[in-house]
Amino acid sequence: MKLPSLLKPKQKAKDIYSINFDELKKLGITNLILDVDETLLPRRSLDISPKLFEWVATRKEEGFKLCLTSNSRQPIRVQYIGKTLTLPYIFFGLKPLPFAFWQAMKILESQPANTAMIGDQLFMDILGANFLGIYSIFTKLITPETFLPRQWMRQVEDWLLGRLQ
Repeated sequence: MKLPSLLKPKQKAKDIYSINFDELKKLGITNLILDVDETLLPRRSLDISPKLFEWVATRKEEGFKLCLTSNSRQPIRVQYIGKTLTLPYIFFGLKPLPFAFWQAMKILESQPANTAMIGDQLFMDILGANFLGIYSIFTKLITPETFLPRQWMRQVEDWLLGRLQ
């Protein structure tokens, strides 16, 4: 697979709330690997909204199995979010390397064909998922980037997404 196709998400969504999960079920997807920072919550936030609790509960009621992944090296934050949402979690995942994806699929007892990765970073979440054949869903980040290197990365992502259309 060439790099441009590895960077192209199978689906784009404004946020997790605008994803059509009935369509994912029709594709045979029953497992969700979820990025934490800027996909579910702002990077520095521990404030889990009732809307997010409801979203997680609804996915579980629909029969989806969920696992959180994060590249964060702050295990206490990721653990707090996972335990609060009653979801398994992986911190310091080193995405796009395959380790967190493999670990999440082991936890979910899933295979790439029935798993989707939902994340906000093209070079971490989407690249890693596509490399392993996991269905990739790209969401916009929740809050604007303030860290300059990440701002540059986001500009490159926007440029690439425009070119990959």
